Amino acid sequence: MNPAYQYAGLKNPKEVGLSVEQCTDRLHRLAYVETQLMFIQAAHIISTPERDIKALLSRSQYEDGQHADRLKHRLTELRVSQKRAFIEEDAALAIVFEEALHAHGTTELLAALTLVFKPALKEAYRRYIAETNGLADYGSVRAINQTIVEEEEISTLLINAYQDTLEKRSDRETDGQNWANHLKKLLDAVGGIDGTGNRQTDLPSGTRRDATYSIPRTQTWDDAFPRVWDIDHVDENHIPERLAQMICTRLGELTIAESLSFVLCETKGQPWSFYLDISRHQWDEMRHSMFGEAAIEDLFDDRAAMPLREWETEYLYRLDPLPLYAMLCDVEAGLMKYPPGKRFEYEFCRDQGGHPLMTTLQDFDWADEVLHVNIARRQLKTWFTGSQKELLALAESGINLRSQARTKHPPSPLPSIRDALSRKTTP
Repeated sequence: MNPAYQYAGLKNPKEVGLSVEQCTDRLHRLAYVETQLMFIQAAHIISTPERDIKALLSRSQYEDGQHADRLKHRLTELRVSQKRAFIEEDAALAIVFEEALHAHGTTELLAALTLVFKPALKEAYRRYIAETNGLADYGSVRAINQTIVEEEEISTLLINAYQDTLEKRSDRETDGQNWANHLKKLLDAVGGIDGTGNRQTDLPSGTRRDATYSIPRTQTWDDAFPRVWDIDHVDENHIPERLAQMICTRLGELTIAESLSFVLCETKGQPWSFYLDISRHQWDEMRHSMFGEAAIEDLFDDRAAMPLREWETEYLYRLDPLPLYAMLCDVEAGLMKYPPGKRFEYEFCRDQGGHPLMTTLQDFDWADEVLHVNIARRQLKTWFTGSQKELLALAESGINLRSQARTKHPPSPLPSIRDALSRKTTP
């Protein structure tokens, strides 16, 4: 017998540990926490001006959604019905997250994440692993260990973002700390993240949650990139210009990512799979914007060498979630046609563009868009109760707004990338 690998290396095999009921109570609560963090971060992406923090919040909300999903599925393996496992109900914790949703600005938001929720969540996960029987409850331990790895990485990134924010706005440090202290008191009053603490009868006063939170429909961008209304469109015979247009278009998918926050956070009463899918779609579009950013920086060593397009916020911020999503899905379905479409864009980069990085990025952009079309078809079947003809009309109303917005101001030429491309391809 070698204790190093006896019991397959699992911990606490001879400890009584937690019962199935105790495990499910904690896991259900932790899944609720991850879900609410997904919604809070997604809801603040538009109102957060800092480009890099927008992107970080998008990644974090997606990963939190994945963590919640992992725990929900584990619950179904522990005698919890599918219906109960995927219901979002925790009245006490709801008070805390309703309050946290009302964070004022980047400083308070990051303070809540880095000083309150993420540390408490990681502590709760580690407490669970320490107290459960790792042999009996192997499925939970494995899921939680995978989650802790991602939570540690994203927490480090969020802490860095918070510290940078404080350095730029030292006058806001007290605001962040005060907000964190307020939320921590609320969290402690309802028994902590996992419910193992003492619950108080009376909650701290002075809350903001009595007001309804609405995502602001206002463009909020920092000066990371210059801005233009739209860009000149050229055909594929003008190779460097067409490649530059493609790169700038990818960068501009920031507006699509932002708009999906409305769909994710303002659509009520859908099954969990809907929110999980939209969370993924939102993060994909933010990644696509970073595709453009990476290509620009690769060419110019300066991500600000090319501009962000503003025109899409003109119509995306005016649409309600359902017509917005129907319109986006109609546009993406159109990009499946060949030619031109996503396959054509990839082949153009591969065969003519002369930019290997953009070839890789367009390859994955194409794969993501195929997934998004399939997601939309699946979700709209249950979300939209009308006929296919009515759905197409709904999408067309958004398309019309889109067309009107684009022509509001003239497009602008892009900087030339000829010299930059030449440097990349010269041995």
